[in-house]
Amino acid sequence: MAPSSLLRSSFRAALRVAQQQPNRTWMRAGQTALYSTGKGSGSGLGDDDILDAMMAGMESDFKVPAPATPEPAAASTSEPAAASTENAVDPEPTHVNKPVDIEKRLQALMPEFLSYGGQLAPKSKSALNDNPKSRDLTIAQLLAAGLHLGHSTSLWNVASMPFVFGVREGISIINLEHTITHLRRACTVTKAVARQGGIILFIGTRDGMENVTIDAAKSCSSYYVASKWCPGTITNAQEIVGPHTPRLPGAKAGDLAKPFRPDLVIVLNPIENMIAIKEATRFNIPTIAITDTDVDPRIVSYPIPGNDDSVRGVELVAKVLAEAAKEGNELAAAASVERTKKRIEGRVGRMNAWSARA
Repeated sequence: MAPSSLLRSSFRAALRVAQQQPNRTWMRAGQTALYSTGKGSGSGLGDDDILDAMMAGMESDFKVPAPATPEPAAASTSEPAAASTENAVDPEPTHVNKPVDIEKRLQALMPEFLSYGGQLAPKSKSALNDNPKSRDLTIAQLLAAGLHLGHSTSLWNVASMPFVFGVREGISIINLEHTITHLRRACTVTKAVARQGGIILFIGTRDGMENVTIDAAKSCSSYYVASKWCPGTITNAQEIVGPHTPRLPGAKAGDLAKPFRPDLVIVLNPIENMIAIKEATRFNIPTIAITDTDVDPRIVSYPIPGNDDSVRGVELVAKVLAEAAKEGNELAAAASVERTKKRIEGRVGRMNAWSARA
């Protein structure tokens, strides 16, 4: 169909709708005559003229009236006439570049959203939050921390074979099912030592792990070695740390300071701290360490198979162990309060019994 025929058929359809609904102002009378005959008061009108007439009618029908402006107050006769407004500049609209408070807007829309059956998404539990717990850990979180990446097969230690899932492009992949199991067991041991009031020592001397080691130890009120392990700190403690140990309040003049040995040693990078592990083993001190595929897991009491080169993974393991020690400290404090309470109640009972006899 030619464009002119299509345009005329559209005008006729609009005319029929206007005749069927006379109450609605679809077009003006002059435009109706023009659309129905294709001619107006003049002769030889083409499709362009018809289209111009239609657009002019639409503009007049849908024109928004301007808001009424208040009349200016009468000027004083002594003041000069008002200046011309030809060069006046319109004020900037107030809605342009106006900041919007997103939180308030979302709170305002929330009731309407919930009325439609909408639901809020549950908050995700991150493994790297401030208080991670071993019972809340998942394999996906360990995978995100990079604990599954082992060393190259050329550095593979045969003793770590039970913890290896497979090989991918020459890299040993650690089975995270064993990792999460051994990590939870290590947390149980750490919690038990802290509950008995034992001394826990964190060792992490690799570059980039200093802050991780210090933060983990401070969060559970424990001790740490973040720079370098001095050989003989445990086996020859009297000579290494004895002069730096504060003397007890009740010590006599000739008594030597007695250094205390840790009750649990947690090693975050065992390759660089083999001497510390051997010293702890010699004095039957339990050890916990992150054992990569290039480490023999039998050298420590409670190995945790994982990637010890990933700072993110080491941070996750350190925080989980520190949280377990913190829980043990809280249980120890609660038990101490309960014992003190029972002692006081016993003394009160004995005093009451003595007073009754008297």
